[in-house]
Amino acid sequence: MLTLLAPLALGACTSSEVPELDYSIEQPWPSGPELPPVGNGRIIITNSMDDTLSLLDLDTMLSPSWGELARLPVGLNPVELEGPHHSAISPRGDSYYVGLSYYVPGAGSGPHGAHGSGTADGYCLKLDAKTNRLVGSVRVDRNPGDLIISADGRTLYQTHFDMLKITEVASRGGPESEMNARLAILDADTLTRKAMVPVCPAPHAVRLSPDGTRAYVACISDEVAVVQLDTEGYPVTPIKMPNPGSALAPKHEPYALTLSPTDGAVWVSSLKSRTVHYLDPVTLQVVPERAIYGLRGSPMFGVVSADGRTLYMPYQSVDAVAVIDTATSKVTQEIHLSTEGCINVHQVELTPDGKHALAVCEGDHQGPGTLHVLNLEAGTVEKTVTVGIFPDSVAILRGTP
Repeated sequence: MLTLLAPLALGACTSSEVPELDYSIEQPWPSGPELPPVGNGRIIITNSMDDTLSLLDLDTMLSPSWGELARLPVGLNPVELEGPHHSAISPRGDSYYVGLSYYVPGAGSGPHGAHGSGTADGYCLKLDAKTNRLVGSVRVDRNPGDLIISADGRTLYQTHFDMLKITEVASRGGPESEMNARLAILDADTLTRKAMVPVCPAPHAVRLSPDGTRAYVACISDEVAVVQLDTEGYPVTPIKMPNPGSALAPKHEPYALTLSPTDGAVWVSSLKSRTVHYLDPVTLQVVPERAIYGLRGSPMFGVVSADGRTLYMPYQSVDAVAVIDTATSKVTQEIHLSTEGCINVHQVELTPDGKHALAVCEGDHQGPGTLHVLNLEAGTVEKTVTVGIFPDSVAILRGTP
């Protein structure tokens, strides 16, 4: 019977009526809504669990009706969750960039169920700031983490939070040096790879020194990797946290970084020890006396004021923003967000005038997250806006000069 059916099946497959398959298209999403001009600024939030971007107008932030201008789909495959994870804004105001994480490729359950365990390579996308249309992409390593751009807008830096590599190497008895994931250094205009630099196990946050000669990378292996960007071969210097563990058994788990715009000091947020360590940019030493201890939850992505005097550090569990004097490392105030609907605060960003802060909260990873506008002088939450599912970054796009 199988012998008789095989020719019939073959004939059906070769029929001229079967349409040719189209495996990809240049623009996977239809045209989105036409939005007003950017003006003085547009807020961009990556919603990692529903493959969207929330766009909000900065100019009208304090108006009574303020909310999302649009929630736009982003990615390369409309039928698969790709996990947009962090964004970078061109200083020219003409483009912005989004990472695709693919933490659970094809699973249909979203990326953050097992952060860092994706088996498919990720991407960096380039979008037009005026139309929000995809204009380019480049394939990078699996489990993209943080994404930033240089001050001149010419170079992108993307980490890879590859926790899977740690377990793979450990399962075969390999050394910790083989667990190192790479820092992608990308041309921001052409989206081509300039270099792929092994840095450390499971690197996540990356920040640049004020002069652009160093990249600081937070590594789950209780260290910060310092990449010398102005030296051939991009040499890497590891700086261990006090009393460090290992990649398999970290005691601190550095995850986020906050850099001072005045003196280049680096504040290292660790998930496990709930400590914010101070890394001296001159000596490249961790100074325990400058550390911030006693936070009641894991510190995340903070921001330092333009004058370098105040650190705004969001931390989870309590879901608050600690206001910290950078000279003394003392918490002087707390702005509580949980009473305004925040669950799992992830990042704080300052508005250009420095009078307000934008705090993005992940939510419960099943329903919507939130964006909160903080009045820094009053120490209060002024506005709350519902955004997409699992928002994990907030950035401000400034208008084209």
